[in-house]
Amino acid sequence: MRENWRDTLSNWMVKSLPLFISVLWLFISFIPLHSSISSNARPMFGLLCVFFWAVYRPYLFGLGAVFLLGVFADLQSIGPLGINLFMFLVMYLLVTNLSKYIPEKTFELMWLGLSLLLFVVLFSGWFLMSVYYAQFLPIKGLIFSYFLSLAVYPVVGGINALIVNNCLQEDN
Repeated sequence: MRENWRDTLSNWMVKSLPLFISVLWLFISFIPLHSSISSNARPMFGLLCVFFWAVYRPYLFGLGAVFLLGVFADLQSIGPLGINLFMFLVMYLLVTNLSKYIPEKTFELMWLGLSLLLFVVLFSGWFLMSVYYAQFLPIKGLIFSYFLSLAVYPVVGGINALIVNNCLQEDN
């Protein structure tokens, strides 16, 4: 009986590892950097994690995990509630629907896919924020966040890949 309970706990912990790691990345993204640029533009670690886990382990990172991550990001940010949740859900749905058509998931191809999807998702979030505030917001921060996110994706993806290779097994 104890082995069964321990196996259940172990399986639950392994299945929640992608969400836990993504929350840690969100904590890193909200570290205050005392700079005029960083107040408006930061790497979108949450979107990068949603992209990575939706591509490589979609059965461990479902809509429920994306929803929890989006709510957590919204509660931590200074923007209107629901913007991060919307962007995370759009990224997840785009990735899960489009990754079926990509037979080989090489890093370069995924980085190219991220560059396209990240632009769409960030622009849609910027547009919703502009509608919410009833004025077009400055786009410089969006562009800087876009390029900064693309630049740090190899680090985020590499660390997440180490976790996948060391902690998570191939079979679902």
